[in-house]
Amino acid sequence: MNDLVTIRDRFREVNGEHPMTEADDAYAREHFRPATADQLADIAVGRLPLPAYVLSDGTPVVADISEVLAAAGGVAELHDWFVEFWPGDPATAEFEWDTFLSGQYVCLRTLDPITIRRRAVLLDQAQAAVDALRADPRDELAQGSLAEAVDGGLSVAGLDELLLPMTAYDRLRFGGPTVRDLWVDMVRAEFHDPQPPPLPLRTKRLTLRRVVLEDAPVRARAWTHPDFVRYLLHPERVAAETTFETYRHCQPPPEGPHRFLGLVMEHEGEPVGNVVLFFQGAGVATAEMGWTLYPWAAGKGLATEAATELLRVAFEHYGVRRVVANLDAENQRSAALAERLGMRRESHKLADFWSKGRWTDSYEYAILRGEWEAQHCAESAPDSSRGTPAG
Repeated sequence: MNDLVTIRDRFREVNGEHPMTEADDAYAREHFRPATADQLADIAVGRLPLPAYVLSDGTPVVADISEVLAAAGGVAELHDWFVEFWPGDPATAEFEWDTFLSGQYVCLRTLDPITIRRRAVLLDQAQAAVDALRADPRDELAQGSLAEAVDGGLSVAGLDELLLPMTAYDRLRFGGPTVRDLWVDMVRAEFHDPQPPPLPLRTKRLTLRRVVLEDAPVRARAWTHPDFVRYLLHPERVAAETTFETYRHCQPPPEGPHRFLGLVMEHEGEPVGNVVLFFQGAGVATAEMGWTLYPWAAGKGLATEAATELLRVAFEHYGVRRVVANLDAENQRSAALAERLGMRRESHKLADFWSKGRWTDSYEYAILRGEWEAQHCAESAPDSSRGTPAG
C-alpha cells in the first residue's frame, strides 16, 4: 500500500492534478494494463517508469515493456542497456532515461529505445519540412520528407504509426495539443488535405463539372456500348445500374480528406465523357489521372482538351510533383493521348492485371511538374523565326 501511495503522489507531482473522465479511463484500459505488485515495487524505487495513467478509481496502468526487460536481462540491467542506444552522447542518453522513467512517453504505441529514437528523428524531420513548405509550398524535397515523417514509407514507420491518439486528459497534463495533434492531425490539415478547385472549369470547348442526375440517360447509353467499356474495369451495365450510380455520384462527398476529383466533360450542353484525378500514397505529392470518352464524341480532340486542363489543375492548383496514368496496353488511343500530353511511358508490364476473365498487359505513363512546366514555357516562348511582332 505504501508503494501505491508513493507512486500516486509522484504521478501527481509530474502530471498535475487533473480528473480522469470515463472516456479517459476507457482509453487507458484499452492501451495499457494495470501494474502488478512487483511492478509497483520497482516503480516506487525508480527502476521502472511511472504509470502512464492513474485511473479515476486510483488504479495505475502501465505500458507493456516485457520485451524490453527480456532483451535487457531484467530490471537491474535496464538502465545500462537503455543508455547504449545513444553511444557517445551520455547527456542525451540520461535525459531520455529520465523521460522514460517519468512515464511521459505515453504517446508511443511501443515503448522502447528504438521507438523513442525514431520519434525524435521524425519530429525533427517533420519540423524542417514544415518550415520549408511554409516558405515554398512547391518544395518537392520537403513534400517527400514530410510525407515520410508523417505517413511513413516502404518498411519505414511514420509518426502516424508510432503515435497513439491520446486523450483529453493528456491535453490537460501536457498543457496543450498532444504530439499527435501537432505532428499528424494538424500537419495533415495544413499540407495533406487538398481542396477541390472552383468549379466548373472551362476550356475552349468544354465545361468540366460535377455529375448531375440529368446525366443518367447519356451515361446509360455509353455503358451499353461495347466500344466504351472495352478497356474499362467493369462490363456493360443496364440502364438501372447506371442511373443508380449517377444518383450516388450526385450525393455530397463523404466526410474525410479530399482524395478524388471526378468531372463530367460537357460539350455543347451534352456530357461526352469523364476525367478523374485521385491522390496516391502519402501526402499529395503524386496523383493518378484517367479519362473516358463516349464513342460518338471521339475524333474531335475533346479528351485531350479535358486531360490537358486536368493536368494544369493537378500541378497548379494541387501542387503535385508527379502525375501518372495507368492503362490497358491494347488501348492505343489512350496511349497516344498520354503522349500528346507530354507523358513518358515508364513501364510496359506483361500480363500483370486481371480484367474480364484474362490477364492483360499494362502501360504506365508519367510526367513530373518540372517537365510539364518546361513544356509550357516552350509553348509560350515567342517563335523567333516569325520575326518581331508589330508594336
